[in-house]
Amino acid sequence: MAAQEPYLPVHVGKALSEVQLGIQGDNEGDNISEKNRSYCELTGMYWAWKNLKNVDVIGLCHYRRYFDFHKQCDSVMPETCFSTEQFNQVDLSIPENVVESLRKGEAYVAKPRFYRESLFVNYCVAHCSDDIRTLENCIMTTQPENIKRAWFEYMHCNCQLRHYNMFLMTWCDFDSYCSWLFPLLMEMESQIDISHYSPVQGRIFGYMAERLLNVWLLAKQFKLHEQPVVWFNDYPGHASRSHFKYYRNLLRSKLALLISRGEYGNFMKSWQ
Repeated sequence: MAAQEPYLPVHVGKALSEVQLGIQGDNEGDNISEKNRSYCELTGMYWAWKNLKNVDVIGLCHYRRYFDFHKQCDSVMPETCFSTEQFNQVDLSIPENVVESLRKGEAYVAKPRFYRESLFVNYCVAHCSDDIRTLENCIMTTQPENIKRAWFEYMHCNCQLRHYNMFLMTWCDFDSYCSWLFPLLMEMESQIDISHYSPVQGRIFGYMAERLLNVWLLAKQFKLHEQPVVWFNDYPGHASRSHFKYYRNLLRSKLALLISRGEYGNFMKSWQ
């Protein structure tokens, strides 16, 4: 699959690979390429933050996942599968009006999935519950009030998650986000032993960042545009979801938000 403008292909985790893809590696300059197994796509994001110059707007997508700006996806679902053979037939271009909205301080993120439980509980079910508690403790003891409140609202009063660490924003906002995110993740590295984790659970800091991106955007009160995601996948059954389940989980999310949002005061008392 050949790259299309305006994308810059980056080989993430290049420090751990002997494969030569003939594209930019994330192991040059200031980098954390060797942490790719636990940071996932964030090693590419870190490389871009530290090494790209003269950039006005920036985004992150994946080799298989891209934003759809041209109504090619299912109008309801968060992502739609396309075969790899369709790559050159799918329009992945970014319209100029999108760039203009970014310059107004807006941001683009992936359309969310809806879960049956709060995102805090969901993380405990899908990953190691002690890890999210460690992260929450760090948030509550080191972060300003707007971050604490956003954490509570997004993680405890919300069932929708914008996945994949995908975004589009101005470089100024990106720089601010990275300056906040990476010290926080590196603090988690110092507190959590992942040496015994499976390869899937070892992706911990990528998983945490999926949540933290949304917390940060909420705290900064961004105007967000939620875009469906093109997913190049030759096994579409892996991603099949029904419209009924989507709307069912959406309703659960709205109800949970109404029930839980007034509990911030009690939540904060538990940290005093």
